Amino acid sequence: MDWNKTKTIFIIVFSILNVFLFTLYFNRYNEASEVKVPNDTPIEERLLLDNIKVEKLESVVQEASYVSGNVHLFSVEDLSKLTNQTLEVVDGYQLIGTFEKPIPITEENTLEKLLQENILRGDSYGFWKIDEEKQSATFFQKVNNRLVFYNQNAKVILYWNEDKELVRYEQTILDKLEDYNKSKKLVQPMQTINSLYRRSLLKPDSTVEDIKLGYYTLAQIKGTQVFAPTWYIPAKLTDGTIEEHFVNAVEGRIIEIPQKPEEPEEPEVK
Repeated sequence: MDWNKTKTIFIIVFSILNVFLFTLYFNRYNEASEVKVPNDTPIEERLLLDNIKVEKLESVVQEASYVSGNVHLFSVEDLSKLTNQTLEVVDGYQLIGTFEKPIPITEENTLEKLLQENILRGDSYGFWKIDEEKQSATFFQKVNNRLVFYNQNAKVILYWNEDKELVRYEQTILDKLEDYNKSKKLVQPMQTINSLYRRSLLKPDSTVEDIKLGYYTLAQIKGTQVFAPTWYIPAKLTDGTIEEHFVNAVEGRIIEIPQKPEEPEEPEVK
């Protein structure tokens, strides 16, 4: 075996391999350099690179207060105001009503109208969403004309049958919803979008639309619940689904809504 010839062949092979590896590294380095975005790049440019659209933001609220409220206990007087219903009160604070004669849902008799006409304090709730599979619609209680997001003590769920007739509902109410303290300066929507983007919570090719200010539970103090001003930021994906994001509008903290609904808080017995 000619060792010198073999050694020469190995040298040539390793030289070619080194050139190949260097070329591969160089190309990948250039590709990484081309897509790298400096940390000081404005959020608008970052969103543009990922094709994340933000609908034009209208003038938004600059300040808002925390809000407090107490769980409502349904009374005999409450029930006496309701007609065409079989009523059941669960633990004092949850009302289940079943209509003796189902009520047709039409273009004239909308869910919002039926809510206001047939349910206690129906005008104090705002529409949230429809679940076609469960044949139900969820409404959240309002304060300062803003929704209280995902609080089990402040919502109404309406149910209908196959004939599009309202047949049943579940209701909880918060009393004495009022400002808890002085107004606080709010983190603005683009700042919250920036926070969501930096945590990779906004997917490429999505559209952020219809940002709203509402409230979400901050604390429970001796039967009283305190709610913080909260930004609701929906992001529509390419397949049409909506991802919901919530950010504390005072602290800027991202809120993770529990997937499993919380149990309604039992009011303090006095």
